Amino acid sequence: MSQWLWVIPASPLLGAVLLGLFGSVLRRLEGLLATYMVAISAGAVIAVWRDGAAATPLHQTLYTWMQVGAWQPSFSLQVDRITLVMISVATGVGLLIHLFSIRFMEDDYGRRRYFFYLNLFVAGMLILAMAENLLFLYLGWELVGLCSYALIAHWYREQHNAWSGRKAFVVTRIGDTALALVIFIVFAHYHTLSYDALFAAIQATPLDSAVLGTVLVLVLVAAVGKSAQLPLSVWLPDAMTGPSTVSALIHAATMVTAGVYLIARFHPLYGMWPTMQTLVGLAGGITLVYAASCGFAQHDIKRVLAYSTISQIGYMFLGLGIGAYSLALFHLVVHACFKSLLFMASGVIIRLYEDDHDIRHMGGLARHQPLLRWVYLAGALSLAAAPLISAGFYSKDAIITAAWAAPQLGPLLWALGIVGAVLTGMYTFRLYLLVFHGNPVKTPAAYRLPTSMAVPLSILAALSIAIGFVQFPQNWPAPHLWVPWLAAELGTPPAPSVMTAQWLLVTGALATIGGIVIAFPLVYRERQGRQSVGNIGFLLHGWYLDTLYDWCAVRPYFFLVRALHRVVENSLLQRLGVGSISGSAQLGSRLLNASENGYLATYAGILILGAALVLAYLF
Repeated sequence: MSQWLWVIPASPLLGAVLLGLFGSVLRRLEGLLATYMVAISAGAVIAVWRDGAAATPLHQTLYTWMQVGAWQPSFSLQVDRITLVMISVATGVGLLIHLFSIRFMEDDYGRRRYFFYLNLFVAGMLILAMAENLLFLYLGWELVGLCSYALIAHWYREQHNAWSGRKAFVVTRIGDTALALVIFIVFAHYHTLSYDALFAAIQATPLDSAVLGTVLVLVLVAAVGKSAQLPLSVWLPDAMTGPSTVSALIHAATMVTAGVYLIARFHPLYGMWPTMQTLVGLAGGITLVYAASCGFAQHDIKRVLAYSTISQIGYMFLGLGIGAYSLALFHLVVHACFKSLLFMASGVIIRLYEDDHDIRHMGGLARHQPLLRWVYLAGALSLAAAPLISAGFYSKDAIITAAWAAPQLGPLLWALGIVGAVLTGMYTFRLYLLVFHGNPVKTPAAYRLPTSMAVPLSILAALSIAIGFVQFPQNWPAPHLWVPWLAAELGTPPAPSVMTAQWLLVTGALATIGGIVIAFPLVYRERQGRQSVGNIGFLLHGWYLDTLYDWCAVRPYFFLVRALHRVVENSLLQRLGVGSISGSAQLGSRLLNASENGYLATYAGILILGAALVLAYLF
């Protein structure tokens, strides 16, 4: 199978090429072609599983790009267990989203463009995950960023949508620049970009502490930018202007988790500096509380889920920061299932309410759409980490429990996780209750879910409940498959004593249940028109982080641009530079015109003057 690894990223890439070149003749078959191409990739991933990549890493070199001395950068692929997790999510969830999109986007004016970028995005994500070296990873990293920008601004005829795409592109460029600097620094010291060779060289000849610290900080900045963590989280809530299926694939299941993958891939370096590793966990812990508090006050159904995504990725960063890499990847998989389910189902809900995103205008949808209600409830239970019955409980609470035993700041990180659990239960069931229960504020349109949309939602709902059963808590008489499977590559997460772990699990479960219970009276008050959490402007506007950026970065930038335009452009360049050159040319032109007057005496005088100057120069 190692000779066929190229099929996994090449299939959706070929789909994008075919859609770009021949999409106009496919008429309404764009969705089928794009879906079949991702299905081929998913089938190849299954073949990789069957071929034993889970036990022995696979490698394939496609070709050597160039040769500069001893350096020969190559487009090489590798599949180890970390990679296998990422490509399984990208192709599995991606296939379900493509299938859902066939009917969901059938009447869209940009259908061909949509499926082109969706296929191209899946190809980019697979290249990112399967790259054997940092150069190839950066290609996939930039490709998914480009597709994210294009799909956020898919409905570009509305100015706000185009603006949101540009905002996402600009903010994520900060992280992309940091990753480029990482590549330059490590190559300057070790003249290799291959993961295995690079990490082996660093272990043999460690970097200077200042250089190592710089590399680890830059990797964290790159991950923070791509995964929308504080302080670079401002782009993701506005990214919800794209189709809900885009939010499901890019801004929930795959691209925003690329930062988690990057730090997991660099775990040998973070293991060399525990303080920097703790910084990752602290960034995640603060972000998860921030985003959960903001999600609690949102009115837009997709913005609730956007802040929820930021918060849940914060839990993944918390897991990375305590050394529980396998648990962070476990929550990544679980989150991909329930969050893509919630986004796609929310897309249906928005259409039922004629493109109204405000959850305060909804209600009583359970009576009109029972299937939609049950799949949404499955996703909500997993998001809230309902004890025992949801996959989210087994992934998220495992991270919270392990945080207590972290080498540094364990109790603080655990407390942040618990606060996040309470807030998550509150905003999740506020969302669910306002949409599906109570008396309807607006009557939804009559709509029957097509099979091609109902099947993906049902599969994801089942996974949102059942996938957590592959890894039960410590010392439970039940399967423990995930952590031992990844232990050879990522080690084992920190674990408190058995008795402490049980009490921590109970505490986490009570925090979740408490948050869910609190949501009921809050929703009742909100339905009665009383003071609601949505009236808290500080939370509704995301702690005014956008305003802070506006005053500290955007306005000073425009002030500098205007000052440079007036002083440098107009005064220096135009008047002293371009203006003086233009004036000299005009003066010379007038002198030449004056000399060309048709009088022989004038010409003879000029000739004598020229001859005199030449003689003076020579002698």
